[in-house]
Amino acid sequence: MNRWEAGTLYVANLLVGGTGIVYALMRYLMEPADEWAVVNHPWQPHVQHLHILVAPLLVFACGLIWRGHVANKLRNGNGNGNGRRSGPGLLLALAPMVASGYLIQTTVAESWRQVWTVLHLVSSGIWVVVFVGHLRGQLMERIRAR
Repeated sequence: MNRWEAGTLYVANLLVGGTGIVYALMRYLMEPADEWAVVNHPWQPHVQHLHILVAPLLVFACGLIWRGHVANKLRNGNGNGNGRRSGPGLLLALAPMVASGYLIQTTVAESWRQVWTVLHLVSSGIWVVVFVGHLRGQLMERIRAR
């Protein structure tokens, strides 16, 4: 994976993860100031829209690194044996995270919307935690190499 691909992946994760976390905090942990308010925070709809707009960047970034990084690791069994165990966790979280994100927006039945929301929250939470661990492993490898 070259620097441009890595940078795209890092920026995409920062934008999508950041907006997703902020939106979740606003949606599930804040109380509206006004009892008649439709949202818990005035910026909540804007953060949600921004999250939806930047999410395709993460999907693009994952596709961008697929051939040069993910497929090579899968094909070679983590290459030289120094592979991080967090990669398969990211791979397993990706499909349900992306699919549920789209299904939340397109589902008509409220019961299914709740199912997709829970799946999206869980898989996205796993993605963020495992991605941070993946970056930590990469940083530790660089420190050891010096």
